[in-house]
Amino acid sequence: MTRAMTHAGARRVLPRAEREAMGTAVANAARDDPALYRMLLARLIETTEADMANLQRTVATGDWTGVQRAVHRTKGSAALARCPTLVAAGKSLESAARQGKRAVIDALLPRYVAIVTEFNDALIALQAAAPGAPAHAGSPDPGDGTSPSSHIQGT
Repeated sequence: MTRAMTHAGARRVLPRAEREAMGTAVANAARDDPALYRMLLARLIETTEADMANLQRTVATGDWTGVQRAVHRTKGSAALARCPTLVAAGKSLESAARQGKRAVIDALLPRYVAIVTEFNDALIALQAAAPGAPAHAGSPDPGDGTSPSSHIQGT
């Protein structure tokens, strides 16, 4: 089965239904308040990016408690946005970190990073399309071959 390509050229890892349901889930969490919706999207994007930076640092230093903390926070964002693929991937990585299994963490990390990157790109797209958002806010340039979250993929 061929999967669709993301903007950056990587294979999609999130099911279409999850990507499409994220906006509704965040809108429901914001109680359909447009200002709260925009604020919540911005906060989810900001925390996901910060958590990924922390994850990269903690994996590099072997700080398994820090890995668990970063993954746990991202799982919370994924749960709010109704993204079970990211929640499941996070549980596996969190479990490996709890057990201090470096080889398992190294094996799981590339897929986890791909999922988080696609999750964050979907949030950025929602932010760009949100009522009251500037026309250019977070919009990827289709001609540049990169995703808005390409800096996340640095692990």
